[in-house]
Amino acid sequence: MKKMSQKPENENSTSVADSYIVHSLASIRKTYRHTYHAMPPVGWMNDPNGFCYAFGKYQLFFQFYPYGAAWNSMHWGHYASQDFVRWQLLPTALAPNGKADRDGCFSGSAIVKDGKLYLMYTSVLGGKQTQSLAVSSDGVRFDKIGEVIPGELLPPHCARSDFRDPKVFVRKGMYYALTGSLSTEGEGQILLFRSPDLMQWEYVNTVRRDRLTTRGIYECPDFFEYGGNDVILCSPQGYETADWRYENLHSSIYMVGKLNVASGTFDKEYEDEIDGGFDFYAPQTTRTPDGRIVMIAWMQMWSRTMPTAQHGWAGSMTLPRELSLKDGKLLQRPVREIENYRRNHVSYSDVALTQTVRLDNVKGVKIELDFTLDLGTAKRVGIRLFESSRHSASVYYDRALDRVIFDRSKMGVEIACDVKERDAAVRSVKVDVSENRISMRIFLDVSSCEIFLNGGERTMTGNVYSDGSGLSFFAEDGEARLVRLDKYDIVVE
Repeated sequence: MKKMSQKPENENSTSVADSYIVHSLASIRKTYRHTYHAMPPVGWMNDPNGFCYAFGKYQLFFQFYPYGAAWNSMHWGHYASQDFVRWQLLPTALAPNGKADRDGCFSGSAIVKDGKLYLMYTSVLGGKQTQSLAVSSDGVRFDKIGEVIPGELLPPHCARSDFRDPKVFVRKGMYYALTGSLSTEGEGQILLFRSPDLMQWEYVNTVRRDRLTTRGIYECPDFFEYGGNDVILCSPQGYETADWRYENLHSSIYMVGKLNVASGTFDKEYEDEIDGGFDFYAPQTTRTPDGRIVMIAWMQMWSRTMPTAQHGWAGSMTLPRELSLKDGKLLQRPVREIENYRRNHVSYSDVALTQTVRLDNVKGVKIELDFTLDLGTAKRVGIRLFESSRHSASVYYDRALDRVIFDRSKMGVEIACDVKERDAAVRSVKVDVSENRISMRIFLDVSSCEIFLNGGERTMTGNVYSDGSGLSFFAEDGEARLVRLDKYDIVVE
């Protein structure tokens, strides 16, 4: 890999960051770079921020450190898109150089007010976290307004050192913000604030509190309304594993119910994990002009090694997903705009599966696969991806466990994880296998794999670092059938 540009002495400037990016692009090793996912031009990316529609485009900001492929002094990077697939890099939006944010511009959200775009973000200074605003008249250049929710507004049970990630929204003419928080006793919680004008805020209530000190802060709360329901998303750190749910050390969950903004209480009716894979965190949503709820998330995970860091970059975003509720449960589907990039359609039907089956013209690492399996009598039936003579990843149904398994243990690159996490190699979810069938829709993008099961009933997301592009179906200890298959290349030029 070429040597990166020398880190500037004054790195707390958006213009310095942009200059550094331009001079460092040629240094990035492209082996595992995606083609239709947002990722950092150089350096480090984590949480999506300020995901919204403004100035005729979808705006996606992100936690960004341009000067190295590791978490450090957080900036806000900025992409824009007309269709959630082609992402245009825009000038860095925020750098940590204000009175309240000299130690970092942490995560937050965005809202349009009076024709201007406001960013609400966590300002970090001297170990304390507060909430600040920045504003733009063109969606590109932002002026900092400063701190608007200081630590003094926190009730006594809240730690000022862990108070972050505001999600701002409006209801009946009043502005509200959900924030992640840690109690002084170490409990994860979500707080609600309100304001008539985005400037003057007051604390309303603690919407959720764990009352379990074994868990950590609730990061990156998000909120949307769908079909008369209120939905809160959040990412609790250290969430306890519950059978096959929450197998990662840090999880992302959704809660369906009713938010009473007057009292700051949430009447929860259902809660579940959002994604059962390896690499999914800090999801954020926006509403499109045609009324869809679209979610995007960080396609990586804390407390693990990241193989691309030595290539000069780390982190990326998921393919945006359309959300809906069915019987009170979340359904996720790939954003429909991705279908405009399909090329070279290949289809098969009624293929017997005994042991390993490879199909002509069904391979690649920048593809979409949409298929249905009849599980037959096989004890295991599924698909191998990123296949070479030595390496692969697999996705399959295990009859004994009655789960779908995502196994990347043979991909050829080891990922080390925190000792509190069982491993970073195998994940599982339980899905409905009535009529003895499972459908899968899988998107591969060089080193990423996103799996949508049974029309989005469950999803599994993970990065796979392999040297292969082969693909095969398999059945073990019995027979199965590939009922149908549609394969497309995804081409973004």
